[in-house]
Amino acid sequence: MWLRVFVPLLFLASWCVLIAAKETERAPEDVTFCELARNPNAYSGKRIRIRAVYSYMFEVSRLKSPTCCSERGESIWVDFDDDLHGKSKRLFKSFPKGMGVVLAVFVGRIETGKVYGTFGERVRLVVDQIDRVEEKAKPSAGQSPTWVPQNCESENRQSPV
Repeated sequence: MWLRVFVPLLFLASWCVLIAAKETERAPEDVTFCELARNPNAYSGKRIRIRAVYSYMFEVSRLKSPTCCSERGESIWVDFDDDLHGKSKRLFKSFPKGMGVVLAVFVGRIETGKVYGTFGERVRLVVDQIDRVEEKAKPSAGQSPTWVPQNCESENRQSPV
């Protein structure tokens, strides 16, 4: 009798330990956009959480700084994991269709060492979770929303390498 109770309990306990270990292994590291842009190789292969502006349209899918870094950094290509689910999938489906900008907190794995995207970016974030969306917009006629930092490209060109 006790064997009928003990074996399922042992199985359940083992399963819980495996799930907890998997979650601990996957815990993302919080990284600012500027830290990632300055040294993407330090995060290669790691799962990170980052607050950034996601800018996208035909053949463009990039992260931008939410605060405008004064240092030149890498462009970061973005892909979304096909297995987004639950809250993350609903948030992703709420993004403006076709093109837009979204200020959000993304979680995913950083990849380096290859060429990614249309413009040959050397860094890619594969998003597997969206924690929250703070702002979203579909810009028109080259007009960016006021919450997107302006003139970052000219600031980055003037700064030393």
